[in-house]
Amino acid sequence: MVNNRTSEADLVDPAVAIIAMFGDVENGLEIAVLGKKLRDAIHPTEFDLLPLKGRKDDRLSQVIRNLVSHRTLERRGLATYRKGEALTRGSYVLTELGRASVKSSWAKRLK
Repeated sequence: MVNNRTSEADLVDPAVAIIAMFGDVENGLEIAVLGKKLRDAIHPTEFDLLPLKGRKDDRLSQVIRNLVSHRTLERRGLATYRKGEALTRGSYVLTELGRASVKSSWAKRLK
């Protein structure tokens, strides 16, 4: 957490655990579902919940969007992004490395 604000790096471990727990092995977990579950799993700071200027969402929503748009999980080799006809916003499917790296602390927290 940087300056009392959740960063993309703070979301990597919980995102991988959420995809492992709620995602399908072949189809992964849709981005919209991942975003909602991330928001539920972490404890947003007051700063995270501040609205963005000129938008209707908050700073945490932006960080979650950045996790996807910057392809953070892909760059780390933890997941692949898939978008097909049935997926409007796409999904993340864990790689072998991603499945192996699920942090036990996050897996326990999500039960």
